[in-house]
Amino acid sequence: MTIVRTRDGGEIHRGPGGAIREVRTPGGAVIHYAPDGMRHVEMVRPDGRTIFANGNGRGGFIQRPLMFHNQPFVQRTYVENGRVYARVYRPYAYHGATFNVYMPVHYYRPAYYNWAFRPWGAPVRYGWGWGGRPWYGYYGGYYAPYPVYPGPMFWLTDFMVSATLQAAYQARMDNAAAAAPPPVGYAPAPMSPEVRQAITDEVQRQVDQERVEQQAMAQGTMPPPNAPPPLFSQNVSRIFLVPTGTVAYVGGQERMLPEGDVLQLNGAPPPDATYADVKVLASRDPAVPVGSMVSVSLQDLQEMQNRMRANIDQGLGDLQAQQGQGGLPPMPAQNLGTSDAPFASAVQPDANAAGELSQVAQDANASGQSVLNQGQAAQAPPPPTGGSIALGMTSDQVHTILGSPKETANLGAKRIEVYQDFKVTYMNGTVTNIQ
Repeated sequence: MTIVRTRDGGEIHRGPGGAIREVRTPGGAVIHYAPDGMRHVEMVRPDGRTIFANGNGRGGFIQRPLMFHNQPFVQRTYVENGRVYARVYRPYAYHGATFNVYMPVHYYRPAYYNWAFRPWGAPVRYGWGWGGRPWYGYYGGYYAPYPVYPGPMFWLTDFMVSATLQAAYQARMDNAAAAAPPPVGYAPAPMSPEVRQAITDEVQRQVDQERVEQQAMAQGTMPPPNAPPPLFSQNVSRIFLVPTGTVAYVGGQERMLPEGDVLQLNGAPPPDATYADVKVLASRDPAVPVGSMVSVSLQDLQEMQNRMRANIDQGLGDLQAQQGQGGLPPMPAQNLGTSDAPFASAVQPDANAAGELSQVAQDANASGQSVLNQGQAAQAPPPPTGGSIALGMTSDQVHTILGSPKETANLGAKRIEVYQDFKVTYMNGTVTNIQ
C-alpha cells in the first residue's frame, strides 16, 4: 500500500495499481473500497464494540464481546434486508491472530443429524420457486440447482448456495457504489458437476462438525481458546464459497474474486500464516482461470466458512420445518426438535442496530470525502532531476527513472526490486534502502 496522510490526520491507502483501498478518517472510521466498487465502513467504539456497515448503512453488523460462565464468545447483531438477528462466534487466539468461528445458538437432535447423512429411498424433486427472481436471473447462467435430490445433503447444498447468492445480490442492490451487472457477452462457465459434488462433500463435513460440537456441548466440553481453530486443526481439503467480492493476489497483483466463486484449500496452512494459496475450482470472472492458484487472507477464508456454516445451519432448520411438504420425505418424530446451546439465554440482538449502522456510515462517508478532497489537493513531491533515485521516493518515481526491474520480491508491506547493478527496497510503497 502507498499511504498519503492529510493535514487533519486522515489517511488514504492505495493499492499496487494506485486505486484507493482504504480511507481512514480522523474520527477513527475505516472505509474499505473493494475493486468491484463495493465498500464498507469499520468503526471501533470505546466500549469494545465494532461496527461493520455497508457503504450506505443499510446493512452490516455490530460485533461485541460476550462472556458466559467465564467463557469468551463474540456476538454479532446483523441487519440484513430489514431483518435483525444475532449470531455467536467463538474466538480462537492462535499465533498472534484471533479467528472468530461460528457457533450455532441452537442444535438439533442427534437422530436428526444421523438422518441427514442417509440417502432418501428415492430421488426427490423439489421446486424452489426462484425462476422469476432477479437474483437468480443474475447468477442463473453460472448456477442452477440439482434437478433431483438423492438425499438431504444435496438439498442442503442448494439451500446454502442460493442463500449465499441471494444475500450477495441484495448487498449489491443496497450499495450505491456497486458495480454494474456484467456487460453483454459476458458468459461465465457454469459450475461443473464435479464442483457441485465438491461443495456437497464440504456441506457434509460441516454438518458432521456440527454433530460433533453438539455432542461436546451435551457433555459440557469445549476446546480451549488457544487451541488451533478448525481451519488449522485438520490436514484435509476444504471448499469455500465466496460470499462477497474478495481481494486475492497472484504474484503480488490484485485479483477480484466475485461472489459465487469456489475455492479449494488443500491441507492446513502453516501456524503463523496470514494468507493461504487456494485453487480456483469455479469462477464467474474469466480473468480468474479455473485451476489457477491465488492467495487469500485466512481471515477472509474464515468468514467464508462462517457464512457457509450459518447458511447450512439455517438450511437444517428449514428442512426440518418443511419435512413432508413439497415432495420432501416426512421425518420420524424422534428427529424433530432443537436444543439450545448453553449460552443461548445470553444472546440478545443489540437495540437500534439499524440506526447505529446508518449513522456510522453517514458520518464516515462525510468525513471520508473530506479526507479524499484533501488528498487530491496535496501536491506530489517534484520528480528528481539528474536521473538519480533517493530515499523517500515512490515506486512510480523510481520506475520513471529506471524503468521496470528485472525481478521483484513482494513481502507484504516490504517489496524488493532488483535491477542490473543494485536493488531497491520499499516499505509501504516508499524507498527505504538502496544497495
